[in-house]
Amino acid sequence: MAGAAAERKATLRAQFRGRRGHERGAARLAVVEHVLALPELARARTVALYAALGDEVPLEPVARWCIERGRRVVYPIVAGPELELAPDATRPERVPAGEVDLFLVPGQVFDRARRRLGRGGGHYDRLLAGRGANAVLVGICYADRVIDELPEDPWDVRMHAVVTERGVLR
Repeated sequence: MAGAAAERKATLRAQFRGRRGHERGAARLAVVEHVLALPELARARTVALYAALGDEVPLEPVARWCIERGRRVVYPIVAGPELELAPDATRPERVPAGEVDLFLVPGQVFDRARRRLGRGGGHYDRLLAGRGANAVLVGICYADRVIDELPEDPWDVRMHAVVTERGVLR
């Protein structure tokens, strides 16, 4: 069974890798608006964001919003085979995942059950395994990246919600 799930995940990654949608300007703004309206963001003291790669939704306006309101913003950085969190990639200070109230997590694809398909290294799953009990996990993507169902492995971490330009999937 695990072999079939891995094969399906690899097929989906290949299908969505490098795929670009139509002009994303309006969609990008709509995603950001939905994120800024999240009650979980309003309550969060420490927010984990990401630096967008490829066709991931950029969240710089969310970072500015957080900083203007005195929130601590952290980003994942690659530390060997793992991801660690840091306020600034140029400084050695690390922030434990257990201190993060809200994780905004990119994905290549999500499904309606809020499963996430990442890039295939398991980095985010391992990082999120160290989260605090009350941390909220929110997947971020464009609506054309949400499918009906993804295969799931025991180590996969589901999101509490997924935000697209069409709204919030809970």
